[in-house]
Amino acid sequence: MELKKILCAVDLMDSVNPAVEPAKHFARLTGASLTVLYILSSSASHLIEAPVEPERDDIRDVQGMSSRNSMMHAIWSRTREDMDAFVLKHFAGMDAEGIIYEGKPAEMIVEVADAIGADMIVMGTNARERFLDRFFFGSVANEVVRTAGCLVLTSRPERKA
Repeated sequence: MELKKILCAVDLMDSVNPAVEPAKHFARLTGASLTVLYILSSSASHLIEAPVEPERDDIRDVQGMSSRNSMMHAIWSRTREDMDAFVLKHFAGMDAEGIIYEGKPAEMIVEVADAIGADMIVMGTNARERFLDRFFFGSVANEVVRTAGCLVLTSRPERKA
């Protein structure tokens, strides 16, 4: 099997991204290009520290955007900056690009992998060990493994002693 494109799904909000090293390893071994993907939650307003009021015509910023649209634009801009810094830090000198999509993580990871023709998805797991956690919260990694049309490599974060 030949690997030409690897999709590496990361969480820019997490200081631990166990998918980075395996993705780099496979890319170096095979010469595959890397696409680094971050999914911004559809409910991105949870990232805004101040409460967000429903859009009102009488609340506009100087450019005519609603305050909510302005805040969402700021979130996207900051996320883009974070992604660019992440790719530069972790994938310097490699054929890697960072992309950002919005939506449900498992669905978007599989959709993007299909769209770019990825031969492999590399992603971390959160290593939940309690049954109730998995039952109530599900697992993005499990969903991706179940639905992806390509190889999926999952990597757990190292356990702290």
